Amino acid sequence: MQRQTAPGHDRIVVGVHDSPSSWAAVRLAAREAAGQHRPLRLLYALGWIPDDLSDSDEQPETDAHALVERAAGVATDVAAGIDVLTEISENAPATALLRESRMASLVVIGDGDLARWTCLPLDALAVQIAARADCSVLVARAQPQTATATAPVLVGVDGSAGSERALGFAFDAAAQRGTDLIVVRAGESEPGWADTSAGTADELATALAPWREKHPDVPVRQQVVDGPPARVLVERSGQAGLVVVGARGDHPLRVPLGAVSQAVLHHARCDTAIVRECAPPPPAGD
Repeated sequence: MQRQTAPGHDRIVVGVHDSPSSWAAVRLAAREAAGQHRPLRLLYALGWIPDDLSDSDEQPETDAHALVERAAGVATDVAAGIDVLTEISENAPATALLRESRMASLVVIGDGDLARWTCLPLDALAVQIAARADCSVLVARAQPQTATATAPVLVGVDGSAGSERALGFAFDAAAQRGTDLIVVRAGESEPGWADTSAGTADELATALAPWREKHPDVPVRQQVVDGPPARVLVERSGQAGLVVVGARGDHPLRVPLGAVSQAVLHHARCDTAIVRECAPPPPAGD
C-alpha cells in the first residue's frame, strides 16, 4: 500500500556507503519502494573538494560509480522491477540527504553502528538526518536482533499529533509487511494507576478505531504499560521487526529529536522509523 504523502514527495531515497548498515539500508529501501510502488533513488555523497595541488589522476567518482551500480544491483535483486535512479553528489552526506528529503516521502539510512557509543553521538549522520529531515526517516540496523519477516511492527504513542502520524505510518507498515501491529502507550506509575490505566486503554482503543477500520486485515494488539516509554520501547524492540516513533515537534530545524525518539534511535534492536509530516516541496528551481 502506498502511503499518503504531500504532493511532490514521490520517491524513496537511500544513502549509499560501503558499510554493513548501509547495505542493510539499501535492501530495506528496495523493499519499501516495492511495497509503496515508488521509485528508489540511490544517493552517494562524495563530500569531496578537488585538490589543485595534487598530481594524481585518480578521481573519487570512479569508486562512487562502481558503488552505486553495485547498490542498484542489490536493490533489484531484493525487489525486481522497481524503478531505480542513481545520483552522485559532491556535497557532504548530511547536506545531500537533507536536500533530497525535501522531495522524498522517506529517507532510508544505515545506523552507522550507533549501539557502540555509550552516549548518542549528535554529529553522527543517522542522528543528523533523523533530527533534521523534511520527511520521515527509516534507520536500518546492520544486524537486527529480530530478522524474521513475520516479526511485528511496534509503535509507541502518547496521544500527540506526532504519535498520530506515527500510528498511521505503523499501520501502513504492518499492512505492507503482512504482520501484526503492537501499539504501546507507556507511562510512569502513580497512585491510582489501575484506574488511570483503564481510562488510558479506553482512550487508546478510541484512537485506534479509525485506523482499524482503514486496515481491517492488520491484527492489532494494544498495550498500556507501566514504565518509562523509552525503556519500554527499547526492551520490546528486541522482538519486533520495526519500531516506529514520532519525532518531537513538527519543524525539524528548530526542534531536535525528543528524549524517547533519541533513546529508540540509539538503542533499538531492530530497524527504526522516525516519523514526521512531510514539509511542502520547494518552489520549482530551488
